[in-house]
Amino acid sequence: MKKKLVSVLLAACLVTGLLAGCGNSGSDAGTQDAASAEAGTEASEEPAEAEKSEMATAMDEATEEEASTDSGEAKYGGVLRYASHNTTSTPGYTPECTTNASLIFLTTAYESLVTYADDGTLAPFLATEWEVDAEEPSITWTLREGVQFADGTPFNAEAVKVNIEEYQKSERNETANVASCEVIDDTHIKMILNSWNSSTVESVGFFVYYMSPEALKDVDTLRNSSCGTGPFQVTSFEPGVSVKYAKNENYWQEGRPYLDGVEIYIVDEPTTRSSAFQAGEYDIILMNNLTVASELLGTGKYVVEQNKTGQGLVMTGLIPNSAEDGPFADPKVRQAMCYALDVEALCEAFGYGLLTPLDQWASPDAVTYDKSLECFSYNPDKARELLAEAGYPDGFDTTLTTDAGNSDMFTAAANMLGDVGIRCEINLVDESAQVNLYSTGTWTGIMGHFASISPDLGLYLGRHLDLNAAFYTKGIQHPDEAMELLEAIRVAPTEEEKIELEHEMQKLIYSAEDGIALFGRPLFIQNEPIFKYDYVKNDYRKVYHVATWSLADCWLDK
Repeated sequence: MKKKLVSVLLAACLVTGLLAGCGNSGSDAGTQDAASAEAGTEASEEPAEAEKSEMATAMDEATEEEASTDSGEAKYGGVLRYASHNTTSTPGYTPECTTNASLIFLTTAYESLVTYADDGTLAPFLATEWEVDAEEPSITWTLREGVQFADGTPFNAEAVKVNIEEYQKSERNETANVASCEVIDDTHIKMILNSWNSSTVESVGFFVYYMSPEALKDVDTLRNSSCGTGPFQVTSFEPGVSVKYAKNENYWQEGRPYLDGVEIYIVDEPTTRSSAFQAGEYDIILMNNLTVASELLGTGKYVVEQNKTGQGLVMTGLIPNSAEDGPFADPKVRQAMCYALDVEALCEAFGYGLLTPLDQWASPDAVTYDKSLECFSYNPDKARELLAEAGYPDGFDTTLTTDAGNSDMFTAAANMLGDVGIRCEINLVDESAQVNLYSTGTWTGIMGHFASISPDLGLYLGRHLDLNAAFYTKGIQHPDEAMELLEAIRVAPTEEEKIELEHEMQKLIYSAEDGIALFGRPLFIQNEPIFKYDYVKNDYRKVYHVATWSLADCWLDK
């Protein structure tokens, strides 16, 4: 039955003619890569099911190969050449780096108080530990000793205070909850908060990247250079083209970095990026196009790494407008929508083995994912039953809004919905129109839902559920139980209590028994794999999180 359904979906994709190619889901915002449309019909042909299975197996084998090849003694020297579609407006003045796209540039030259462990929880970095006091409220940080900025200026509590105040001058939301900073001594600083919010630890701990107080005296120069505590520092910056770095001789981790330098190139067109990589012009590339990524996997030549739980993971789903006066105001109709969608079949048909099916607001590898929870699964009979109970025994007509980059998959999803009686007219819009719809909450019926799903639900789910949030919030209901639970997560005094409450939030929304399906149906995580040659080694980190991959540990075995 499943194989037959996949075949039907593929046929539907080819018949609709809505895209230049199937499976060309975009990156962060779910938009189509311009290059995939230019690649023509040859690049857009779907591989056979057996080939897709082989691609998924190839990725697993490539990851296993990496685990076995990263042993041995690290070598010094060489310059790593990395290419990506991501760019940055400044590699050096960190408060102006406000998107995940900037993270690879930030983490090459700068560091934060905390990083992420493999399960997505916070781990020490420039801070060795921290103590929270929800009653005061405050966070007291213990800073790592012996750290210097690239210019020799000490990294200490005063430097932390200066940077927090610099971020506040730039009106960064991450530091808005800090009322004041009290320097206790060189290695201890207390941040007094306006109110207790458990997400503030991550906000100020990870999203503030520390610059030398001396370098901050000349911000205009710093914008085109760098002066951090990171393993490399900027030697040249050509906007939209490249950022080049040399080893930081003052780096605090003994024996690191191994490389003499790093060169990051911005190559927007994925086919061009892939061709140059295969020609040996780059050692590593980030690939945001599923079609091109599948072609690279098919060669069997390269080592593959994927972000599993870290900062930057994006969920794609379908979200109904429950705020408007219509069928989706009834939770039974939202539940029916969830039961009507065969997520595994959609991922198999359109994902090239690069999509991770999803049923909660978290990666299955993340600490906030509730492994004990039974979530909505494909059950069209249950969907029809719920629609009848809600007063729609003959179904109803609605709209499904999407951009071109997802129209093939969402058309297949619309066919599934239509099979149970939720008859969708596809409304194709461009990215700017879609942003306007989800920021104003004015979409009709169902729309594509794109959301960052890093583990902290108080921070990331809150960006969609909070009444003052910028994303989707005006188009959904705000039940008291959900709002009270969000606030409880934010004020939880301990990490253990917070995770327990986050699991309660998952149950409230996604439980197959009585989940309110407030955000509709999650579909998948689109993994943007990193492809590298096998001579590129990493000393001890095996997972290349977008946010936590440390170039200090990287070396070249050639």
